[in-house]
Parts: sequence; structure tokens; C-alpha cells
Amino acid sequence: MNVRAVTALVLLLTGCGYHLPGAQSTLPEDVRSVSVGTITNRSREHGLEKTLAFAFEREIHERGQFQMVQDAGGDAVLSGTIRDVIVRPVAFDVNDQAVQYEITLTLDLTLVRQRDGRTLWRVRGMRETDEYNASAQVVITTSTQFQQGTLDPGNIQDPQFGNTQLAEGERRRAITQLLSHTARDVYNQMLEDF
Repeated sequence: MNVRAVTALVLLLTGCGYHLPGAQSTLPEDVRSVSVGTITNRSREHGLEKTLAFAFEREIHERGQFQMVQDAGGDAVLSGTIRDVIVRPVAFDVNDQAVQYEITLTLDLTLVRQRDGRTLWRVRGMRETDEYNASAQVVITTSTQFQQGTLDPGNIQDPQFGNTQLAEGERRRAITQLLSHTARDVYNQMLEDF
């Protein structure tokens, strides 16, 4: 492609309002810093609120459009509630063992400007979904049995044990990945007022 064609394409895309997600902000100009406030966890996943708060902080910091401020000291504060996390099997092997799971996160979030308490952005019932696989061929080294040294060769050969260990490890990894995707989606929606 020659330089003229690329230039024409760029002008065409910018002329029709096209932009990358999260690149343009509809937030007021006086909002230059954001902090993450209280995230309440109503799910059965212990500690999820801390992991989600960290994912938000990392996303804000990495994007660099706003200064990330600790302890709810920013121009605007993002807070909310994790309503639920549901993990359910969606595919099974020939022995009716679950080999694929779907994980769904439901949350409510609000971005409030500090100086006047005005709600700048709000979402209710936001759902994020992902899937992950489980297989008996892998031993999860983060499992309690492995770390305590109580995992013996007989356990590794037991398909039921292997599936349980892998499913738990993959579930944790999938939740962490889902929270990272959620932080990215929230950031984009917050800036574009979706």
C-alpha cells in the first residue's frame, strides 16, 4: 500500500468518527485523576474484591490518560459491588466428567466526582463471561496438596483427583483473566459513557 492510500484511509477513518476504544473521554475535563474506592463482594469467591480493585488500578495506571491516586483521593472515585460469580460446566467427556466451564461475573459500578458527589458514570448488572478447559494431564502446583507435600504418585494417576486439581487451578486463572478483561471493558465504557 502506498503512502497516499494509507493517508486516505486514516483521513477516512478519523473523518467518520472512528477511534480506538478508551481513546476519547466523555468525562468532564476537570477529572484528571481517578482512584478506586470500595468494592463490595457479595459472591462466594473470597478476596475477589481486592483482585478486582487491583485490576482497575492497573488498567488506569497502564492507560495513562488519568493519574491513578490511592485511598479515594482522585478527582473521581470508581466503586461498586460484585453481585455474583457463577461457574458452571458446559461440556463433558465420554465419562460425563466436566471438561469445559463457563464463568460469569455480574457487577454494579459507579464513578463519582469527588468535589460535588455527581455521578459521572454508572452501570448496573454488567455481565462478563469467559470459558476455560479442564484436563487430567496437568498437576496444579498451586494446589494445597502439592504445596504441603501431601501429593503422592497415586494421586497423580487418579483421574478424578487430576481433574479436580486442574479444574481448580484453571478456575482461578480464568477468574483472574476475567477480572483483567472486566477492568479493560469498564475503563472503555466509563470513558465513552456507554
